[in-house]
Amino acid sequence: MQAKLFLLPKKYLCIMRFGTFFPVPHLNLIDIIETTMAQYPYESLSDEEFESLTIRIAKELFGIASKTYSPGKDGAKDSWFKGTAEKFPSQASPWTGTFILQAKHTKTLNASCSDKNFSVNKSSIIDKEIKRLIEIQKKTPFDSYIIFTNRKLPGEAHSAILKKLKDGLGIQNVEIIGREQIDTYLTDYGYIADQFGLYKFSTPLRFYEKDLKEVILVFDEQRKVISENAEDYITTMDLIDKQKKNSLNNLSQDYFDFMMTHSNQYFNDIQLFLTDPKNDAYLKMYSNTVSDLQAKILLERDRFQEFQSLLEHLVEFVVANNHDKLKDLRRIVRVFVHFMYFNCDIGKTK
Repeated sequence: MQAKLFLLPKKYLCIMRFGTFFPVPHLNLIDIIETTMAQYPYESLSDEEFESLTIRIAKELFGIASKTYSPGKDGAKDSWFKGTAEKFPSQASPWTGTFILQAKHTKTLNASCSDKNFSVNKSSIIDKEIKRLIEIQKKTPFDSYIIFTNRKLPGEAHSAILKKLKDGLGIQNVEIIGREQIDTYLTDYGYIADQFGLYKFSTPLRFYEKDLKEVILVFDEQRKVISENAEDYITTMDLIDKQKKNSLNNLSQDYFDFMMTHSNQYFNDIQLFLTDPKNDAYLKMYSNTVSDLQAKILLERDRFQEFQSLLEHLVEFVVANNHDKLKDLRRIVRVFVHFMYFNCDIGKTK
C-alpha cells in the first residue's frame, strides 16, 4: 500500500533549538512491530463514529436489514438482524439466519488483535464476550457472529480467534474483520469514506524526506562515537513545559510516556550530532525538513485531532519511501520524529 502522510493543524512554530533534556530510567521495551500504514486513521474516530462506519459497511455486505448498535440489558452494544447476507462471506455462499454484529474500537496506535488483553488472556475482550454471549444464547439463539475492529489482524491471530469463538459459542459462522479488510471495503465503497469525511485523510502530503534520510543514516553511523564524547557538546536552554505542550497539541499521556522510554535516551546524541560543526550540511538538511513540515502543518490544520497520529504517520511515510535504506532503522526514524516534537521543531507552543 502506498505510504501516506497526514498532518495536524499548527498555529505557532518555534525555531529549531537545542535545550535541556530530562533523563529517565532506561527500560527494556518490546521492539515496535513493523507495520504497514492503514489507509484511514480509525483511531481518530470516536467509538460512536466507528460504530456508525461499520454499520454502513455492514449494509453493503449483509443488506438493509443491518441495524444500528443498541445497548442490551447487560450494557453491551450489539446489532441484531435476521435474514440472508447479500454478499458475505460471498454472494455464492451467503450466511443466513440470526446475526450479531459488534464493533471493537480502540484509540491505541498500532493495536493488534494478537494483543494479550484483546484475545489471549482469560480476562481478554474476546473471552469476556464469549462468556456474555453464552448467556444470551440460552434465551436468544443466533447463527452468526461478526466483529469489526480497527486493530491489525495478523493471520495467526485471525485463525486463533476464530477457533476460540467457534469452540466457545458452538457455532461455525464467526468472523473478525480487522483494519486491513475495512481499508479494502472503503476502497470498494468509496462513498462511505466520503460520507464519514474520511476522504480528507486519503490524499498524501509530501515533504522532502530524503534530507531526513541522509541525516538519519549518517547519525546512525556516528552514534557510538558521538556518545563517547557527549560531555564536550551539551548545551542547555529552557523549553516549554512538556505537559503544557502535550495539552496544546492533544498528545496523549500514554504516547508521551512511550516517547520518553523509547526515545529520550537518544536525544542528547541527536543534539550533539546536529551541533557538531563538521555536520553543518546535515544540520541544514534537518532544518529544511523541519521548514517543510512547518509549512505542511500550517496548510493542513484540520486533518488530525491527536498529535501522536501525525507522528506515527510521519514515521511510516519516511520508512515506506526509503525502504531500501531505512527498513532496519525504523526505531531511529521514530526517535528523530520524537526529537522534533520534544525539541519544539513541530507542534504548538502557545
